[in-house]
Amino acid sequence: MADNPHWRSGSRALARYSHPVYSPSLIVSPLERPAWLSGRSRTVVVAISVLLAVAALLPWLITSGLSWYYHIDYDVYREGGRAFLEGQELYTRLYQVEGIDLPFTYPPLAAILFAPLAWIPLGLGSALLTVATAVALWWCVVLVVRHSLPEWSDQDHRVIATIVLPLALLAEPVRETLSFGQVNILLMTLVLTDVLARRTLLPRGVLIGLAAAIKLTPAVFILIFFVRRQWREAATTVASAVAVTLLAALISPQNSLTYWLDTLSDPGRIGGLAYAGNQSIRGMLTRLSDPEQTSSSLPWLVLVILALATIITAMVLVERTARNTDASPDLGLVLLASLAALLCSPVSWSHHWVWLVPFAVALAIAAWHAPKGTYRRLAFFLATGVTAVMLIGPHWLLPRTNDVEYDWPWWTQLLGNSYLVVAILILISALWAPSLMIPSRTGVEPETTARKVWSWVVLATFASLAVSLLVRIILGPL
Repeated sequence: MADNPHWRSGSRALARYSHPVYSPSLIVSPLERPAWLSGRSRTVVVAISVLLAVAALLPWLITSGLSWYYHIDYDVYREGGRAFLEGQELYTRLYQVEGIDLPFTYPPLAAILFAPLAWIPLGLGSALLTVATAVALWWCVVLVVRHSLPEWSDQDHRVIATIVLPLALLAEPVRETLSFGQVNILLMTLVLTDVLARRTLLPRGVLIGLAAAIKLTPAVFILIFFVRRQWREAATTVASAVAVTLLAALISPQNSLTYWLDTLSDPGRIGGLAYAGNQSIRGMLTRLSDPEQTSSSLPWLVLVILALATIITAMVLVERTARNTDASPDLGLVLLASLAALLCSPVSWSHHWVWLVPFAVALAIAAWHAPKGTYRRLAFFLATGVTAVMLIGPHWLLPRTNDVEYDWPWWTQLLGNSYLVVAILILISALWAPSLMIPSRTGVEPETTARKVWSWVVLATFASLAVSLLVRIILGPL
């Protein structure tokens, strides 16, 4: 690294338009391992953390009346699986759960995978999902910590993840996931394992393809392979998603036709766009619009294209920074790609934002790892802000339901769209300091001229526009 001509290049004139440049000598040496990670102290800390995690999880397992906690979305999954087993139509009917009628909104493959749930008692099955979700969340934190602190041992990574778990279980997206019995954390686990795990039994890209076939939005993670020019992995992702989707079509052809030709283009089946829990760009625009008038989808499409262009640009900058600092960009790329799914989907319920947990962990380690100064302060601010927002869930502090969101005063919009605000701050920070997305290299930035950054923005904008037009042609009006 010391002889890398990249670090010797650059003139004073160019420096005015560049990111702050840190000497390679400021690449932080491996963090000193805390004493409490060894011996009896570690045992005590782990034991306390496990007890706290169990205490945080218990309300989602058993009610005060000592009966199983009811998870309404799990019940819908179970009924969808039952309908598949009985050869019924999945999408032309509603499922009565807890006295209300709800649709099944996932692709047919999901119903096939949910079919075994029909054979398990409702309470027991939902409890098993709750425990599996907590374990999966722990594993996601392990992967983030391992990638951020590669010089530490696997045991240290597991201990840190165990300590983080009780706090992570209190995050609003996680609480909502556990309350409803959602599968967002399980899907996040598939993606993070595919991208960050050292070794997997399956070729890289298969798990992302499977996640995309179960719930479409994980398809955006193919951007990681495009940015890294890993064409084989990108092809594997597409092939695996198509293969399991075709398999589902062979098993359940009528349901597949109904879903892909009709259900997919009806976002109204997922719920009211204006509801406070919808923390997507379209949710924000809907709440800002006049409910008496039919709103145009053009502003949404423009903002989606802008968001995609910004995210892709940030990903390119992170990849370039990692390449020039001998680090892996994978963690930063997967986190930034998650924002594409969250911001650009018509509906992103707050429980979809479980990706804020790995964001908070990565940013906290970046703050710990960075040299003193602007980078450490910025990383600390972001880590603290993300953690506070996801623990509080500010959008629930405002009036909601029955379309009262249309009447929110303008000054409450920051609270009402708090997850969007956090995402925007992260994106701006990633554009200015890409190494924030590489915790082991935070504070080390290669020179990046303003001209190059804007050229990437323009390129990403046109690429996003092309993809948006293609999706529009395939799916029709949204």
